[in-house]
Amino acid sequence: MKRFALAVWPVATLIFVASSAAGQQHQAPPPHEETSEDPAAVGRGQALFRSTCGFCHGEDATGARAPDLVRSVIVNHDEQGNLLAPVIRNGRPDKGMPGFATLNDEQVRDIVAFLHHQAYEALHSGHVSGDYPVEKLLTGNAEAGKKFFNGAGNCSQCHSVTGDLAGIATKLKPIDLQQHMIYPSRREVAKTATVTLSDGTRFEGKVAHLDEFGIALMCKDGWYRSWPLSEVKAQIHDPLEAHRELTAKYTDSDMHNLFAYLETLK
Repeated sequence: MKRFALAVWPVATLIFVASSAAGQQHQAPPPHEETSEDPAAVGRGQALFRSTCGFCHGEDATGARAPDLVRSVIVNHDEQGNLLAPVIRNGRPDKGMPGFATLNDEQVRDIVAFLHHQAYEALHSGHVSGDYPVEKLLTGNAEAGKKFFNGAGNCSQCHSVTGDLAGIATKLKPIDLQQHMIYPSRREVAKTATVTLSDGTRFEGKVAHLDEFGIALMCKDGWYRSWPLSEVKAQIHDPLEAHRELTAKYTDSDMHNLFAYLETLK
């Protein structure tokens, strides 16, 4: 997995730089230019992030039990907290993320400054020019990607180029398309589960929370129910399981070829 991650990150970085230059009417700052964040705010935000968010997202925001925020679409698209602040305050109950309503405005701004700083550092770690052309990023072979899509990758079993993927390259910028391909959004495909009690009673619904100790469902009858995992039998149905299995199987060439093919679906 480490080999794969190292192979993907530079491509995602270059795609982000190029799409920013092409689609946002301004270029990323030169590699050695200072960021606009206040270093003191970044420092305070780092301390706050570690104490409130680090357990799940990692102390450096690169992921642990919860996703990597450095490569997050929300962080990359955020402007002065317009996207991040609501998430920090309200959380994402459907994903098991609590809100931090007790944080004041300054503390939220500090956490936002820290996340922007982390994203900036990662973006400029390779010293890539801000006007790097998107065309140079499409190093894969689209025909090979199409073959993989319909063959070894088994992508066509769940996806259709005339259905859910129709025009996907027009709908999403390159960095977003790649992220959806490698890390598909749980907002679109939620886990479901069947929980069976000791007396045989069964409940089915969307997974509202799941950890080592308990599971909670938003059941089909509209009720929210939760149980300790030690007292029930839980069968999880995860639509993204095939994606996770694929990341350990396909090669770097497969990934680049598949991305090149998806970029042709306009």
